[in-house]
Amino acid sequence: MADSNITSRMMQLGIREPDIEETFARSSGPGGQNVNKVSTAVTLQHLPTGISVTVQDSRSQAVNRKLARERLLDAIESVRERQRKTEIAKREKERRRKSPRPAALKRKILESKRRRAELKKQRTKIKLD
Repeated sequence: MADSNITSRMMQLGIREPDIEETFARSSGPGGQNVNKVSTAVTLQHLPTGISVTVQDSRSQAVNRKLARERLLDAIESVRERQRKTEIAKREKERRRKSPRPAALKRKILESKRRRAELKKQRTKIKLD
């Protein structure tokens, strides 16, 4: 069931197995002699995006492989979500920038400009003949 969940998420995200590079190394931390002798740490890299994840939570390489795939998919999803939100914010900013001012605000601005112009006209030099 768990593998089918990962497989379905990969299909949903459009990630193919050949796009993922998998490497193994010896873990560190608790696990006794097992972590010193067996390469249980798993590093997955998604080649198109360059996103990389390393997992060494368990003494079992199989468990670490499963966890690494889940974390890689989570990382790819979060990057895509961040890009989507950035794009939406950019579109919204452009929409707000292009939208016309409300009529009341426009009248208020123009009235303020008229008053300022009148004030400046009063500063002109008086001609002495």
